[in-house]
Amino acid sequence: MNSKEAFDSVCHKIADKYIDKAWKYSESKHWLTKKTKNFIYRIFFYTSWSNISDISVTFYGEFAIVNPKTKMKYFCINTHQCNVPEGELHWNIAKEEWWDVAIEQFTDWLDINFMPIVEECENNLDNYVYKVVEQGFFPSKGYVIDIDFVLNYGSIEQAQEAAKRFYDNLDDDVKAKFKENYESMINGGEAVSLYGKNHMMNHTNFRTIIENKIHIDF
Repeated sequence: MNSKEAFDSVCHKIADKYIDKAWKYSESKHWLTKKTKNFIYRIFFYTSWSNISDISVTFYGEFAIVNPKTKMKYFCINTHQCNVPEGELHWNIAKEEWWDVAIEQFTDWLDINFMPIVEECENNLDNYVYKVVEQGFFPSKGYVIDIDFVLNYGSIEQAQEAAKRFYDNLDDDVKAKFKENYESMINGGEAVSLYGKNHMMNHTNFRTIIENKIHIDF
């Protein structure tokens, strides 16, 4: 079996487990999508350009919460970051007899970590925002936060709390760069270093804080 057939087959088998739960599979893009009023939830399937049919075919994935208006990711995390599969960067799905393990471990990763997030966002969003402000999207990986998410679905007070927690969790050298640029730019001044300039070029927590004049009590 060639590598494309192996990858496509595993993607389809995983997708089949979620189709009856309002997820839709895109065969061309190799992702599962669930769209709701507030969010797009997406599960990405990835492989490698260096696959060798019947010997080594890479499979790994990512989960994301996406802003339906801007299509920016509020939160995303992949199996690499979660050490899944344990001790490896990916699953080898070159042979059909190896598929079951990859499918079971990948769907367990989704079901344990992310399907509860989807459920809570849809049924108790206020509480989920509160939890994100308190501990981030994925506490085992530190304070992973998107301030724009908090602003859109919570309050300015929660955004201020999240911004302070975000700052407190930065490394000391980054804190210094953040603070000097924040203090210059929050009232309309210029960036004082590349940190401030670079973080205003794309979607970042720093940019959200500056553009929305979110107060941080240092």
